[in-house]
Amino acid sequence: MKFIFHGAAYEVGRSCIELITKRYTRVLLDAGVKLGSEGTQFPERVTNLSELDAVFISHAHLDHTGALPLFTHQGMECPIYATSATAAITKILLKDAYEIGKLHSPGLNYFEEDIYKALGFVKFIRKKEQGKINDIGFRFYNAGHIPGSSSIMLNVENKNILYTGDFNTTPTRLLNEAAADYGEDVDILITEATYGDRDHPPREKTEKDFLDAVEQASCSGNVLIPVFAVGRAQEIALMMAKKNFNVPVYMDGMAVDATITALKNPNSIKDENLLRKALDKITMIKNTKQRLRALQQKGIFISTAGMLTGGPVMDYLRHLGQSKTNSILLTGYQNKGTNGRSLLENSTAFIDGYSTRIKCSLKQFDFSAHCGMSELKRFIRAVDPETVMLNHGDPHSVESLYEWAHSLDYKVHAPKICDEITT
Repeated sequence: MKFIFHGAAYEVGRSCIELITKRYTRVLLDAGVKLGSEGTQFPERVTNLSELDAVFISHAHLDHTGALPLFTHQGMECPIYATSATAAITKILLKDAYEIGKLHSPGLNYFEEDIYKALGFVKFIRKKEQGKINDIGFRFYNAGHIPGSSSIMLNVENKNILYTGDFNTTPTRLLNEAAADYGEDVDILITEATYGDRDHPPREKTEKDFLDAVEQASCSGNVLIPVFAVGRAQEIALMMAKKNFNVPVYMDGMAVDATITALKNPNSIKDENLLRKALDKITMIKNTKQRLRALQQKGIFISTAGMLTGGPVMDYLRHLGQSKTNSILLTGYQNKGTNGRSLLENSTAFIDGYSTRIKCSLKQFDFSAHCGMSELKRFIRAVDPETVMLNHGDPHSVESLYEWAHSLDYKVHAPKICDEITT
């Protein structure tokens, strides 16, 4: 069999791995895009799309699903396997990405109808349900990353291949930890290396520090909490429910749709009732009029986008950014070229096309939904495969994990874009 890494090789973004069997069954593991200062970057050199037999989607984030409409536009018509929650969230994210792409990515090269055409090829699969495409058997397992996220086990030519996707072995308020028992030995492990060179701070301490910061900041001014719509927004809502704040708490943007979708797919989260109770303490904002009304009084505002790259969070930044009594609490990693990174490095953000100095107090908290370095190493040791393939990590993270795995005599690969590995 042969693996071709069309993306997420020595980089984070545009996950897309092609697997070709001896019988020439061709499948893709994810089909994502990379979003950044260079615009939308798609997987490289994916050819003969009409001949693909299947696509397996690990989860809904755009760096794993964003290329589906383009591939469909270019002739892909195969089944796309995903959990029902992943499919529902993918629809939300692809529609939003298209609207943004029309404005900022002239090279998008697909149409809105291609989104719905791609979604029409989706076949739902439940966790641990067995499936088969030609000579490839497959099964999905919980990945603990976001609602609906999965690691995917493939059985090909008498070998078991585990593709982790993005995964988290630490339970959170929203999700159970990633599966640990796959019921069979793993011969080839394809694992993310996002945090292959560093660990996360203790979760309990981070939560306490965050809630203390929200409480303190809300006493002096407004609090803006930029969040990723899927997973992070719901996790923050569950944390906030642990305290009674002296000001209203609001949720705005795509976070609202993603939260409703998670509740419609209760099997994708740990405790549906707990999330519903948390939302009883939060007011959902559904339009600009409600947003402007809420801004007339002091409040805590949970809003997308998590890196301040667009969405209603920009309205909050316009209204709140010039007061030193207000606070911005970042809840995740901030990519290069984003307003979030600019805030951290320069205390500036681009608003309406102009670089603007932001006077708010600023703090960042690490609520990552990925395994940290120690968790990745423990996972690899526990799975104990013959071969390890590292993807979805920046060069330093990949190289650090590569050296560690190599020192333990694993057969380890750290492919770069369009590298091919034959086993």
